[in-house]
Amino acid sequence: MSLRNLTKSKVLARFAALALLAGTLAGCFQPMYGQSTLIGTGPSLRDALRDVEVVEIKGRLGQELRNDLIFELTGGEGNPKGAPYKLVMVLTSGSQIPQVDVVSGRALSEIISLDVQYQLRDSTNNNRILLTEKALARVTIDRSQQRFAAVRALRDAQNRAAKIVAEQIRSRLASYFLTRT
Repeated sequence: MSLRNLTKSKVLARFAALALLAGTLAGCFQPMYGQSTLIGTGPSLRDALRDVEVVEIKGRLGQELRNDLIFELTGGEGNPKGAPYKLVMVLTSGSQIPQVDVVSGRALSEIISLDVQYQLRDSTNNNRILLTEKALARVTIDRSQQRFAAVRALRDAQNRAAKIVAEQIRSRLASYFLTRT
C-alpha cells in the first residue's frame, strides 16, 4: 500500500499514533552521565562513581592504572577513603613480537597486552563481592633500533593500555550503578 492510496485521515492517524508512541518512550531515556538520580531515588551516577575507593596495586604499571582509574571515576578529586565501595584489581601484562627482521634478528613491532581482573566490593557489608569482571587492552608499537627510544615506546604503550583499561572499567561500573536494583 502506498501513500498515494491512503487518505489524509489515515496518514494523520498514523502520524498521531507514531507521535503518541514516541512520547511514551521518551520518558524511558536517561542520559548515562546526566545529573538525574539513579533509577528511582538515590545519588547521581557521578556521585556513585566517586564512592568507589581504588585499592593500591603494586608496580609501575599498576600505579599508572590506579591513577588513571581514580581520575576517570572522580574527575580528579582523588581517591576517597572509607568509601562504601572498593575496587580490587589484579593485573597481568605481557608482550608479543609478531614481526622480526630476518637480517638483524631484531623485533620490528610489538604487541603490549594488559589484562585486569577486578572486583567491586561492598565495604559496608563485609566486603561482599558485587561485581567481578575482566578488562583488557592490546596496544601495538613499532620497535626502534635505538635502545632508549624502544624503552620509551614500550612505556608509552603500557600507559596507553592502562588508560584504555581504566575507561573500560569506568564504563562497566557506570553500567552496574545504573542497572542495579
